[in-house]
Amino acid sequence: MMKEKLKNILIWVLLVGYSITALSLTNAEYKNVRVSGVKVRIDDNTHNKFISESDIIDVLNKENINIIGKHIDSINIHYIEDILQHQNKSIRHAEVFRTVYGELGISIEQRQPIMRIVNRNGDSYYIDKNGQVMPLSKKYTAHVIIASGYLNEPYMDHVGENMKQRMSKKDKSSGEIIPDLFRLVQVINSNKFWRSQFEQIYINSDGDIELVPRIGNHVIIIGTVDNLTEKFENLEAFYEQEIGRAHV
Repeated sequence: MMKEKLKNILIWVLLVGYSITALSLTNAEYKNVRVSGVKVRIDDNTHNKFISESDIIDVLNKENINIIGKHIDSINIHYIEDILQHQNKSIRHAEVFRTVYGELGISIEQRQPIMRIVNRNGDSYYIDKNGQVMPLSKKYTAHVIIASGYLNEPYMDHVGENMKQRMSKKDKSSGEIIPDLFRLVQVINSNKFWRSQFEQIYINSDGDIELVPRIGNHVIIIGTVDNLTEKFENLEAFYEQEIGRAHV
């Protein structure tokens, strides 16, 4: 019995020793691996096309990040992630990783705009689904709700801002309305019918918010974003009543 236990202990010691040795050899070999190429994967590339693989490579070249042929273990992946997110505002998140085959993998998550702002001076920019302000793209136009009219908030006033955070900190006396519009679009997008019904938001000369439907020549004045739930419930009742009349 004792011999059997000693035998088992000896086997485990040998296995552990072998594993440590194998891992040490693997790590030593891995450090000698050189970068042979870059593989870029872009999420949600069927709906949004703000970023292409060539854009990512261009950023690396612009920043003189020459990685081909370098030891893969020497690559500062966090530095590359920061550079990509800083240089391209259409990138929400960048993840860089090394592979055992000597390739550097780059996974890109694009921002997903839900609203486009067009102010009175023609200045235009997006707000993404997380409330982040993002610039327009020269290569792709997102099909989202457009907010226009008597808007006086230029892009440069909101660079780096998050409208989701601004909603709770907004100073009503400032006349700022973009956080309110973001909240309104969130409500519209949360309902399949409203999402298909409205394509434009207009701010009139009195500062009231108007919704412009896709079909028809009417507008719906909701004023402010106060009591949005009640306003949309009343609007839903109105539409149901009108649809019922159309079928009489």
